[in-house]
Amino acid sequence: MIFPKGKVKHENLMMSYTHFPALLSSLKAEGFSGTIEIEFSGNRGIVFIDSGEMINGELEMAGGSKPMIGPEAIRYFQNLSARKDGILNIYQLSPEHVAIVASNLDHDTLYKGLSTDFTRLDRLILKLKEEKHNGFIEIFTKENQPKGVLFLQEGDLIEMFAVSESGPSLFGRKSISTFVEGAVKEGAIFHVYRSREKSLPKEEPIAYKEEAGELEELAFTEGKTGDMKDLIPILQEVLSRVEKLVDGVSKAGTFVGFFKKSLVEKAAEYPFLDPFSGEFEYREGTIVFTGDAEEKELFKGVGECLHLTLTRLQQELPKKKMLPLKVKTEIETALEPYRETMKRMAIDSAFISFLK
Repeated sequence: MIFPKGKVKHENLMMSYTHFPALLSSLKAEGFSGTIEIEFSGNRGIVFIDSGEMINGELEMAGGSKPMIGPEAIRYFQNLSARKDGILNIYQLSPEHVAIVASNLDHDTLYKGLSTDFTRLDRLILKLKEEKHNGFIEIFTKENQPKGVLFLQEGDLIEMFAVSESGPSLFGRKSISTFVEGAVKEGAIFHVYRSREKSLPKEEPIAYKEEAGELEELAFTEGKTGDMKDLIPILQEVLSRVEKLVDGVSKAGTFVGFFKKSLVEKAAEYPFLDPFSGEFEYREGTIVFTGDAEEKELFKGVGECLHLTLTRLQQELPKKKMLPLKVKTEIETALEPYRETMKRMAIDSAFISFLK
């Protein structure tokens, strides 16, 4: 999508000098509405904030793969923001404009590359009105330069913004007819998209904690029970700590590589851990679980995979004789804040047994 530029609040902030959790807290206290754009080498993201709350986001990863949208994008955005080689831009928009653009991020392409040379834009808009279309139309010049976006709800044109070369994008539903007439007169290329959702939830599915000056995500547990919401942060804390320790004494990706092999080997016993089923994923310190397994089954399965992983790593890294002791210490440290929760869930002794 062509994204609007709001009024500049902060521009070209270096992540090496920016405490991101403090920045988010400040924006929330202000009731800020707008966008945060973040850019790293090969990765670009945008998060939409409504009255201080993150409501949606999109992340384009290096390599040109399909963009991530929604909670997954916000999660990766947070993980990337902990790095120190990024650039942040913050733009202010009205809550209404934030909501309109954010609610159209998840969409399907209806028509691509239509030209005013062959298609009458006004007649297309009438057709979309008859179909009670929800979505948007991107308008480009004949030279493929972005001009702006028209938004439709139930077939009605409810808002538009025009791209400005010198300042913030120009919103204004009263200017829709003028904008359309200008596009037709000058000639334009346009793409039509259908939105998949009409409204967006707040940031509730994602919880964070601040540690060592960085923002760490605890869990993404949308739709899970209370016990599952308590369990996933525990598993995630353990895996992320062990990953940092193992990769620190070997090389990046070592732990995840062995852990994924363990998941495959244990998939017959725990089908929900099969990497190809898409129910369980551990990546960049984050767990995403969408399966229906019981809490204790998930705990047991992940625990056995971790035990198998550590056994294989001990064989793979025979010179790292202190690694098992360091791992055990790291795990015990990770579990300490969760002792009461684990006791309530009756999983404390079960987990430790996997480490022997």
